[in-house]
Amino acid sequence: MKVVIPQGAYQGLSANGVSEFRGVPYALPPLAERRFKAPQPLPPSSDQQRADRYPLPSVQPRNPLMGVEDSGEDCLYMNLWVPEGEGPFPVMLWYHGGGYTAGSVSQALYNGARLAATRKVVVVHAAYRLGAHGFADFSAIAPELQADTNLGLRDQIAALEWVNRHIEAFAGRADQVTIFGESAGGFSVASLMATPRARPLFQRAIVQSGGGDFVLAPEESRRITEAFVEALPGEGGAAERIRQADPKAWLAAQAKAQRMLAARGLRDTTPQFSMVFLPTVDGDLLPRVPVDAIAAGEARDIELLAGACRDEWNFFQYAGPMAGFPSLDELRAFDDEEILRRFERALPGHGERMLAYYRATVTPHAERSNMDWFSAMETDRLFRVPTVRLLDAQARHRPADTRGYQFTFESTQFGVPMGACHVVDVPFVFGITDTPVGQFFTGGTDQARALAERVQQVWGDFAHGRGADWPAWSEQRQVHQFGPGGEMARLLDDDAERLWEAVIPKA
Repeated sequence: MKVVIPQGAYQGLSANGVSEFRGVPYALPPLAERRFKAPQPLPPSSDQQRADRYPLPSVQPRNPLMGVEDSGEDCLYMNLWVPEGEGPFPVMLWYHGGGYTAGSVSQALYNGARLAATRKVVVVHAAYRLGAHGFADFSAIAPELQADTNLGLRDQIAALEWVNRHIEAFAGRADQVTIFGESAGGFSVASLMATPRARPLFQRAIVQSGGGDFVLAPEESRRITEAFVEALPGEGGAAERIRQADPKAWLAAQAKAQRMLAARGLRDTTPQFSMVFLPTVDGDLLPRVPVDAIAAGEARDIELLAGACRDEWNFFQYAGPMAGFPSLDELRAFDDEEILRRFERALPGHGERMLAYYRATVTPHAERSNMDWFSAMETDRLFRVPTVRLLDAQARHRPADTRGYQFTFESTQFGVPMGACHVVDVPFVFGITDTPVGQFFTGGTDQARALAERVQQVWGDFAHGRGADWPAWSEQRQVHQFGPGGEMARLLDDDAERLWEAVIPKA
């Protein structure tokens, strides 16, 4: 399949019911004088090229498990999958996860071919600038750079604008766009729902393991940026050191800044660790905390599907061989005092009360450890509570079609039963349970394949405007479950709702 648009002609690769276009640029490379600027549109061109190579992701550490061997600053590209048949087709635009510092649109985990072919949608994966390149605020620290803020978020919007202008040439419908993403991609989707410039460009949103409060106040963003700049080598002013830093020095400084705590969501009751390069509530591009804007009705034109995995934090806590975290034996050696210390660090002033609740309601798995109490709390703090808040906020204005879900499919990784951990939903969404990366998360069983068909049917129907086939959130504040357990369930019981209201206030 060959597509011609004003910026050039692209020859895709056709196989298995789809045409795939790799590495299609949606903005000028953010290099030289554009390095710290909002993305710039591509000029008209008559160039022809084969879209057969995956692009490099934004600067990040090498990560073979994510398929990231190399990276670079020239990263504003997308991959597209167009189904065979008579279009135009609805569009599903994906934003990848990775904590805003890692990840790639070209990961095997995100291959969009089957979703496009089976559900008759155009699947688009858009990259964006990560880490300090995408989310540091150099405007006050290095005014000589004349830097724009929220560059990563601006990149995501530029990809939406490109889709709005050009997707019809790829058999897509610019008036039927669903944005979706997982983890940092899910947080991004919620932020775009609260961004006035982005909202007219899409009609539906799927937030996977995300929420509407992963943002920083300007002063917090500047504080993190100052720490980053201080960690850069060299002499001279901030602008000079920023310009001179090579990728190795850049990533080392970024890692040091990530050791800081940040006040997430403009509050200090749940300090944010590690993932501190976040969108900034700058009063301009992003005027308000997303969940607050959504609660005020600013996204009332957008249909929302949002959910989480039941045991999200197990992925981070027990994947020691992958993440470098404590081993399972070390976790089993933690006594009650150490577990309480970790609760209090995550929830200043609320640790003892929260530990008592999770000890009473969570039975640690025999093959894991008593840190299951902490994992359940972190799952709620970072994912399930923000999901409840997001669903509550949007259901005020769209009670009939705001819906939630929860994955309960259990995974085993590195010989450890991980439960329904973070990322386990992704292979089902893209229908890749029988691929090596899909088998890693799902086992590649017939049960996994059947669940993938069900999940793809729901995601595809949602993109086509047919909605999901279970009760709306407003009816009983319950979510549909993908995997073992009842069809519908609550994300939080009454006691948890009351406890978390004191920690994460409702919008």
